[in-house]
Amino acid sequence: MWQEILSLSDDKQQVIATLTPELDIVGALNTDDMFPVIEELGAAHYFFDEKAALNFINACKEQTKAAFDGFSVAYVKNAQLSIELVEEDMLAVMHVVGAYGGKGLSGAEIMQALSEAHVTKGINKLALKKVLMMSHKLGAGDNFSQPVAKGKPAVQGKDTQFQPLVEDITKQVLKPQTENQDTDKVDMRDLGETITVAANDPLIRRVPSTKGEPGYTVQGKIILPVAGKEIMLKPGKGTAVSSKNPNILIATEAGLPKIRPTGAEVDNALCLSKIDATTGHVKFKGCVVVSGDIEPGMIVKATGSITVGGFIESAEVQAQGDILVGKGIIGHSNHEEGEFSCKVLSGGKITANYAQFSMLQSHSDVQLSLHCMNNDIRCGGNLIVLDASEKHGTLSGGESTVGGFVTCLQLGVEGDTMTRVRAFSRYEQYKEKLAELKNKNGELQTDIMDIIRKEMEYKKTPKSERDVEAYETMMAGKAKLVTALDKLKLQLERVQAEFDYKLQNTLVTAKDKVFTRVNVFFGNEQVLTKKTHGPSVFGFDQYKITLTSMVETEGDV
Repeated sequence: MWQEILSLSDDKQQVIATLTPELDIVGALNTDDMFPVIEELGAAHYFFDEKAALNFINACKEQTKAAFDGFSVAYVKNAQLSIELVEEDMLAVMHVVGAYGGKGLSGAEIMQALSEAHVTKGINKLALKKVLMMSHKLGAGDNFSQPVAKGKPAVQGKDTQFQPLVEDITKQVLKPQTENQDTDKVDMRDLGETITVAANDPLIRRVPSTKGEPGYTVQGKIILPVAGKEIMLKPGKGTAVSSKNPNILIATEAGLPKIRPTGAEVDNALCLSKIDATTGHVKFKGCVVVSGDIEPGMIVKATGSITVGGFIESAEVQAQGDILVGKGIIGHSNHEEGEFSCKVLSGGKITANYAQFSMLQSHSDVQLSLHCMNNDIRCGGNLIVLDASEKHGTLSGGESTVGGFVTCLQLGVEGDTMTRVRAFSRYEQYKEKLAELKNKNGELQTDIMDIIRKEMEYKKTPKSERDVEAYETMMAGKAKLVTALDKLKLQLERVQAEFDYKLQNTLVTAKDKVFTRVNVFFGNEQVLTKKTHGPSVFGFDQYKITLTSMVETEGDV
């Protein structure tokens, strides 16, 4: 049937389906039967127009004039090209559909497509050549996509940068220096030079912000950059902006440099080789730097930090800032007085290699590298007895009351010596504060409900009998109570969040071993180890203290 209907056009560019009057159609026509005939006509590689074929079949059923005029159901079709803009017009992608017996793309067609899509920037000529080549190689109806143009993102401006020109004294680590590079011999007495600056020394350089560079889309639309934030130098104590260069901060006096986010400070420093009977007790408004030892019986007090290159031995040392000790803190027990001969008190943190038979008190952390033996420690932050390699760090004997967590390699000691550790020392204070806030919250809610009841009663009162002035006073009081309640709820949420976080993260961790007779306290709860454990973590859930092995499951203490 289709042999009598289908034929090639005179130019052999189309397959025409035409119904003739003498043709008697028997049975239903369908498109599947058309393909063998189209193939016999040598037009298998033509584009088959299924929609036109279905329209012809419907026209045949209805015997309309269109069926006798003919439908083009397959025809030669050149390669097709379209351009898609993606990534917010930052990328132009060409999509090519292979020709159906027709021609591939021409250079003019590609340029015309770019022009119609208004793609003018970031065009890749090699990519265009590839599109041109592939359009001639693709099979009929095959698809090929190629990015051909790419926009340039705007380069955002950089914020003002601050470059330190000296080391920060607060980050200095005192350690033995290598005396002989060939033999790697170390001089244990040489802990490196203390960082100091002289007047007019440059401390920090300000690198101004940049405006950035504009970018563009593939259609040539300019993308404006966001300029960097401009921040000025902030001179601190003992510093000033250089008169020669407004982007340089200099020291105005000799001392110890401290680098700040947008500037620097210089602390006045007293530098001594040692503190003993020849120097006498030292009380200084500023920082104290001792390259050697603080010897027994001496008292050292400073409003800044105290840096000791050697030992603190049976001395009293107090600083409002940090206390950094290059070697160790050594004391002994005064049995008659029940106190230690060495006291080290810091308004910041205490850092040393080790401490033994001493009282250490800090507002922040206490960090010891080697060991902490038979000390009385009180710190508002964390207690860390561990070196950087985690190969040394023993906390044994004495009593440690710690505001945060405790981390060490080994906890306790073999034998009968008791080791007491009190973690999250402010647990009871938090509980009392939360109870106090909850009580206040309840009281305020009760007061507000009383006013609401009075307000309802007032509204039931006849208008002629209402005391408007008293009502306004009552409403003003209600507004104050509501404001106070909102503030209290925020405070309660903040304190509760702090408490929950600390409870979850304030742990006692021994990374290697826990010995017997280790007494761990959380609030009023305590546990005493009766056997030796491997790597372990002590935690508290407000009800009981748990000991969890870091290599096994939770077990008995």
